[in-house]
Amino acid sequence: MYITEKKMPVKLIMTDLDGTLFQDDHETITSRNISALKKAHDKGIKICVASGRTRFLVKDALMQLPFADFLSTSNGAMTYDLRKGTVVDSNLIPGEKAKKILGMINERNLQHEIYFNGECYMDCHTDLSSYYENIPHQYRDILRNAAIIVDDLSEIIGNQGVEKISIMYIVGDVLDDYLPRLYALGNLNTTSSIKDNLETNDISANKGTSLKALCNYLGISPDEVMTFGDSGNDREMLSISGYSYAVDNAWDDTKEKAKYITASNMEDGVAIAIEKYLETENDI
Repeated sequence: MYITEKKMPVKLIMTDLDGTLFQDDHETITSRNISALKKAHDKGIKICVASGRTRFLVKDALMQLPFADFLSTSNGAMTYDLRKGTVVDSNLIPGEKAKKILGMINERNLQHEIYFNGECYMDCHTDLSSYYENIPHQYRDILRNAAIIVDDLSEIIGNQGVEKISIMYIVGDVLDDYLPRLYALGNLNTTSSIKDNLETNDISANKGTSLKALCNYLGISPDEVMTFGDSGNDREMLSISGYSYAVDNAWDDTKEKAKYITASNMEDGVAIAIEKYLETENDI
């Protein structure tokens, strides 16, 4: 379903990567998607890449989209102006709280990683062989080459804020006693971008708050934003934007938050929606 009623013009496009703009290899953006985004950009529409990944893990995407204006990472924990090289918005888990979360995770020997200062970190005690077995094979090499292995994550953090803490591939009832203790720490939010993982951010961090920060920064309304997503960490931005699209392969509860459904990530759903908008923009 595509735009049929008259609406405000689009001034910003904010798109997720994995499962949305990327092909299933988690790294390729098709020429059609790139071309559609570039045409929109040439017409004065700003482009923001919005990902659950940290900054280091989106560098390949930005190489394919050199015209992108903004970047939202770690589920909205960090928002950057790529042209000015500045931070637009920052919503981090306080360092002391992050260390408490890591202590709770270690008590249960859960496989985990943290996003911190734009990088991906893992504890040296992580069982990497089993960890990578559970990662989709298309994404495995990307993470293997990106993760920084350290002796003590808490020592690395110090008193600084953390973007995101992820527990990977949860099975059974392992979270039954963990989640109540996590939420008891206060002001935290959990979501998921892939099946069976749990991502923890500060409660102020999500793609919706990142979108609002960009709107304030640009002096525009969320009604003038076109968004694309597929999974749990995309729901907030889809629910508040004027032109919100879930790709056809999106989770059902994510589709419920979108105003429109476009084709799947493997069928250039992002490009199709943008092309349709550009064809009809004079009527908007």
